[in-house]
Amino acid sequence: MLKRVWRFIKSPDGIQWRHASLDLKLKVLLHLLVLGLVLGMSMSLIIGWLTEILKLDLGPHASQHFFEKSSALTLLFFAVIMAPVLEELVFRGPLSWFREKTYFKYTYYASIILFGYVHLLNFDLFKEILILSPILIGPQLILGSFLGYVRVKMGLGWAIILHASHNAVLLVPILMMKLAKLPLV
Repeated sequence: MLKRVWRFIKSPDGIQWRHASLDLKLKVLLHLLVLGLVLGMSMSLIIGWLTEILKLDLGPHASQHFFEKSSALTLLFFAVIMAPVLEELVFRGPLSWFREKTYFKYTYYASIILFGYVHLLNFDLFKEILILSPILIGPQLILGSFLGYVRVKMGLGWAIILHASHNAVLLVPILMMKLAKLPLV
């Protein structure tokens, strides 16, 4: 699976799977969900390590205030429904407009980079963050490349499902702490 996705990322094409079974699509979705979470969390550990070594204060993440002030139902709605639907429509929806091989590669890469850099808005922008931006958005770049693959091969609905599943898995510990009334670190 990883080989197939890596080949696509290196040389993306706009060719959709026409006769893939539901079973295959679910397997791809599950594999990419797990792989995206593992790689994203690994990147997050590296980011934490680098900020410690460089003694950088990235400031509070924009989502922290939202997590603290919102109900569990509001968090679930925005993180698992609204964000995946809107972000997939904006960042991966247009991929189908550029299926011609000449432009498709650039559109695919642009969708990944724009998706990643939009997430920099979660930080107070300052010089150190801009310098570290490729590392800070590493998890989003990985996820964006997987979402683009799923969008092209399986369709926009499957990309939304993968994005929603990814956000849901990351949100579960926060929701559990919120429901148990524990402080969010």
